[in-house]
Amino acid sequence: MKRATLLVVLRRLPLVAGVLMACAVWLLLQSFVWLEQDRRHQAERAVLQAEAATVRARLESELNATLSLSLGLSTFVLAKPDFSQADLEQVAASLIRLQPAIRSVALAPDNVIRFIYPLAGNQKALGLRYLETPSQRDAVLRLLREQRPVTAGPIELAQGGVGIINRIPIIYTRPDGSPHYWGLASVAINPFPIFENAGIRTDALDGVRYALRGKDGLGARGEVFLGNAALFDDRDTVLMDVTIPGGSWQLAAHNRTPAVGYGVWIQALLGVLAAVAGLLVAYSLSAHQRIRSMALHDHLTGLANRYQFKLRGQDMFALARRNQCHLTLLNIDIDDFKSINDTYGHAAGDAVLVYVAGTLRACCRESDLLARVGGDEFVVLLPDTPAGPPLDALLGRLHAAIDMLLPGTDIPIRLRISIGVATCSAATPTLDALMHQADEAMYRAKEKRSSAD
Repeated sequence: MKRATLLVVLRRLPLVAGVLMACAVWLLLQSFVWLEQDRRHQAERAVLQAEAATVRARLESELNATLSLSLGLSTFVLAKPDFSQADLEQVAASLIRLQPAIRSVALAPDNVIRFIYPLAGNQKALGLRYLETPSQRDAVLRLLREQRPVTAGPIELAQGGVGIINRIPIIYTRPDGSPHYWGLASVAINPFPIFENAGIRTDALDGVRYALRGKDGLGARGEVFLGNAALFDDRDTVLMDVTIPGGSWQLAAHNRTPAVGYGVWIQALLGVLAAVAGLLVAYSLSAHQRIRSMALHDHLTGLANRYQFKLRGQDMFALARRNQCHLTLLNIDIDDFKSINDTYGHAAGDAVLVYVAGTLRACCRESDLLARVGGDEFVVLLPDTPAGPPLDALLGRLHAAIDMLLPGTDIPIRLRISIGVATCSAATPTLDALMHQADEAMYRAKEKRSSAD
């Protein structure tokens, strides 16, 4: 029974593996599709942000230019406090000629509208007491509190219709220097021509839809007064602040054009191209690493080669001289290496070189620079190592570890090394000079050992 179950499992294993691989490939392809869709989404969002920024700039330009006209009313009152209705009509008519979107201009001493232009159609607003009108009380209280221009609305105007009102406090300076609140000047504007001129559309079927919130200049905290409030909760919506006199609005822009999907063959093509690109990149990086490793390392032992030794050694040499630190170079040569190759073959010679390189790694520090610079010649650069007991101990370890029968070989090979030692000093102004001195010391050590034998 168990054997039959095992056979069934083994029989189904290719199918299971195929399904798992299919799932993995599908996930890989789908991930590329998701990345591309995200890229397109970001591109579309950038376009939407650019268009929304243009609309915002137009809106701010139109709105601020219009609402700032109320500053002229403040100057008018301060310059001529005993003005008449005729004087106001002359000034207000000039303002309306500059901006036809202005519905009315009013002056309210003690927060009560006493003067208004044009009078026709606005009679209901005369005598309006701001502080006793719930729809306008909060905005006027804010003006009294902050003593700066305040934008209210859009609101239902007392004379009918919807308008945006910019109010500016008019404050006299008494002879004793104390301020005196005279009242306020206001400009009521029909906002819809301004919205239309700015390019704001709320009913677009296939383009960009807009919405505005921030009633009374409260920004993101204010109520929605134009467009669909749901746009502000959509994650694809672009939100931008619109600066207006005395506050701000928030503009929401949403692209209603549906995103273009991808067919199955496009998904497969993207997956294949991505896979090919990945293989090419992996091969290129792997080849680059191999070439760099071959250029800087000895292919047999894995130690640094002469080229890398010169590069790193010159930096270590310069650092030691600059910081006046000790630096010692060991030149290590395998005695009678040619006879080992001739007697036992090149494979045995290679094994000897690998063994010597491994021994050097085991005996030296990570901060030491080890290199194979010739057929059987190794060098070790020892930073912060002066002549003395620590160096003598290292030399003893090297001789003890290498001057022995080579382990792990079918034929016992007796290894001996000669080590030349050179320490950085005034007599070695360059790394080449230090290497030359160590080389001469190595040959002297070799001759001494030969004569001793």
